[in-house]
Amino acid sequence: MGKDYYAVLGVPKDADDKAIKTAYRKLARKYHPDVNPNDPTAEAKFKEVGEAYAVLSDPTKREKYDRLGPRWEESPDFGGYQDFQNVEMDFGGLFGHLFGMGGEGFGRAKTVAARDIERSVDVSLEEIDSGTKRTLTFQTEDACSTCGGSGQVRLSSGTRTGACPQCRGTGLVLNSRKIVVSVPAGFKPGAKLRVSGGGSKGSNGRAGDLFVKINLLPHPTFKYDGESTETDVAVPFATAALGGVVSVPTPRSSGKFTVPAGTQGGQMFRLKGQGVGKSDLMVRVKISVPKALNAEQRRLLEQFAKLEVEA
Repeated sequence: MGKDYYAVLGVPKDADDKAIKTAYRKLARKYHPDVNPNDPTAEAKFKEVGEAYAVLSDPTKREKYDRLGPRWEESPDFGGYQDFQNVEMDFGGLFGHLFGMGGEGFGRAKTVAARDIERSVDVSLEEIDSGTKRTLTFQTEDACSTCGGSGQVRLSSGTRTGACPQCRGTGLVLNSRKIVVSVPAGFKPGAKLRVSGGGSKGSNGRAGDLFVKINLLPHPTFKYDGESTETDVAVPFATAALGGVVSVPTPRSSGKFTVPAGTQGGQMFRLKGQGVGKSDLMVRVKISVPKALNAEQRRLLEQFAKLEVEA
């Protein structure tokens, strides 16, 4: 074949096994057919890289290559030329290992483990309050059903295995999934819902789980943390001082509560079960000071201020 395999991988002749493997992985990723669909040049380069790795990663073959040169396969003591000629049939095994699917070298059976998948959805406070549903459409990388995730199938001759045509030797195929997720009322924002079997399938046919993170969209009036709901309520200065009934919004309507005399700004009141998902509603008082006073209001307030000083 007359190829300089060290040049193909871009490593020096004294490169160790780690350097050879690192160079191969980098180039295999770059030229793999899945990354370069319908590109015959990349496919040819991918095969060339695989040939080089097949020789240089094998101590026996590498020693003969170093000793006999580019025409090493023609040596009478080689005895493995046929295997080398078919090395392209085993790229699935190499590429499967490259992406961590297990198995070293050619022909060794590999398995693909079931994997969990994470997604996220945004929901409004009103949806969290009442509960809602979301339809998620996404793709999973499942173990190939043709080769069981091994990346290899038995060739027609029955004596060798070769790259699976369904998954191109990767052991994985993309499948579309559509799953309806139910978000219960009062679900804690930032927490994850678990959908059993909603993840990627492994070689044994079992699937991992789907975990859906629930993100709560900002609301202009309420804050909800999964435990309680907070809101601010403006209370007139006079009502805070004398006590009285004030209106307060709730996620579903509005209500009223009584503030005691002498209520201070920032003081919190609890309205049990009036928050999101029947959580407690924590009401923070904000003292409302009038921006403009009429003559009578000013007179009375000045009189109050005078009496307060005298006291």
